[in-house]
Amino acid sequence: MSEKEQLLDELRRIYEGDAWHGESLTEILAGITSDKAFAKPIPAAHSIWELVLHITSWNETFSARLAGNPVTEPVDGDFPAIAETGERSWQEALQKLRKSQERLVEAIGKQDEASFSNQFGDRDYTLSFFLHGVLRHIVYHSGQIAILKKFQG
Repeated sequence: MSEKEQLLDELRRIYEGDAWHGESLTEILAGITSDKAFAKPIPAAHSIWELVLHITSWNETFSARLAGNPVTEPVDGDFPAIAETGERSWQEALQKLRKSQERLVEAIGKQDEASFSNQFGDRDYTLSFFLHGVLRHIVYHSGQIAILKKFQG
């Protein structure tokens, strides 16, 4: 299996299931209501909802970078504000996360594996390093969501 195929497989597992590290992001988010997503059981921490919006906005930013757009930060900021609360808005946030994941998979799929060892844009790292970082970003915040979910019982 090529490095690109491995990255895509791991990204799907991280999001959909059978992840090496434990539950996938979809499995972690299953059953979380809008009230639990919005709650801040640890006052200094972000809520589950805020983390979902953060992952979504960065997935979009990463996809834009892979398409050649030199964007450095999400359009709506690092942690976008929650515009509306309620179950409908929460479900819309989860749907946007899913779509951002699909776009990220598509953007990675378009990359030429021969360029994985090349410098990525104007950065001092390779495309391969960037792509592995994208996966780590999702896993890191998935772990935070899992802890917040457990904290709420």
